[in-house]
Amino acid sequence: MVTAVANCNHWIGFHITNQLLEQGMKVEGIVDCKKDDSLSLFLGRNSNFSFYSGDKNEIYEQFICLGSIHEDVNISAEVCVTLAHPSTVHGSTSLNGVFIELPLLFGEWMPMSENGMYFQGELVPFSSDYFLQYAVYIHDFIDVFLNWLEMYEVGEEKQNVNKIKLDNYIDIKDNRPKEATVNQVIQHFRNQRLGKRF
Repeated sequence: MVTAVANCNHWIGFHITNQLLEQGMKVEGIVDCKKDDSLSLFLGRNSNFSFYSGDKNEIYEQFICLGSIHEDVNISAEVCVTLAHPSTVHGSTSLNGVFIELPLLFGEWMPMSENGMYFQGELVPFSSDYFLQYAVYIHDFIDVFLNWLEMYEVGEEKQNVNKIKLDNYIDIKDNRPKEATVNQVIQHFRNQRLGKRF
């Protein structure tokens, strides 16, 4: 069985797709044409990854959608999960299935400067109370999300469980920013910026 991931070239979608591939899963990625697709080029190097073409009638094991889908896709899956921050949700965002509210996530490849991360066009400083209280490192979140997905039972969304916070299922409150993790993300940002100069 194959997992489909929509918006795999978004920085969060990239991390989710990459983690699934590292676990040996087969993934088909749907690219958001409105975003830069340079991250999806990294994924294309993995033999378990392919781009969604829409020319076959495959039923996926899981369909993971990050935010809204801007492309015309017709997906059938046993489990449909939409991940989005509550403030970015629009009427077309959530598909039938489970909607998971994203916390404030930070990590490699996110829009950022050396002083903070950009969220909805606004700079959130790494030293701000908001960041220190609410931000969760992307890999910590994905570990919790994939563990939840493993335990999830098909049909659960039919029991009026259509909008959830993962920290209600598994505690991620202890996974708040740690100085070493923030420094690691800043160093990754510096390395990528320097690499682009050459």
